[in-house]
Amino acid sequence: MPKLKLKKKYRNFLLVYVVMSALMFTNYTFSRYIVSTDREGIMQVAKFNVKVNNIDVVVGEAFDLTLNPTTTTTDNKMAPDSEGYFEIEIDPTATEVSLEYQFVFDLSALDEDVKLTDVKVNDQVVTSSVTDNTVTGDLLLPSTGKGFTEQDKINIKVGWTWQEAEDTINPEITSDHIKVSATIRQKID
Repeated sequence: MPKLKLKKKYRNFLLVYVVMSALMFTNYTFSRYIVSTDREGIMQVAKFNVKVNNIDVVVGEAFDLTLNPTTTTTDNKMAPDSEGYFEIEIDPTATEVSLEYQFVFDLSALDEDVKLTDVKVNDQVVTSSVTDNTVTGDLLLPSTGKGFTEQDKINIKVGWTWQEAEDTINPEITSDHIKVSATIRQKID
């Protein structure tokens, strides 16, 4: 009988050894891999670079308003009893966000009879009358997701008229400047 007890002890020891080995083997085989690290992430920010009449709006320089008379005056001039238009071109080709724009024209340096008459955007009549000398609009990013192209430029034509009555013209009015407050910002939906 003592031999049987020894075999039983040996068998129990062998069984415990096999179970422990199996547990250790499965522990290494099914272990989770854990890595901890600190890295920098790169975020790309959309560009905002808009030009108005070929001048970068961020720079804040004055841009030219070329007067195009449709009556008998020389080029880029306005006179009593004349009318015409001036153009504003918005170039968004280097911009990667939708835009909204507002132009406010201060005509106080000109004769009081000078009025803005109508607005055309890309040769489409937007309004047949300009109230409070303000022009506003939106420029939405194309749905292609590729950004603005040359075809997305906006050409705004603002009509003007100087209806001078029979009364005397003020000879001191010689200003050739119209103050334009331009606000162009990202359009948030």
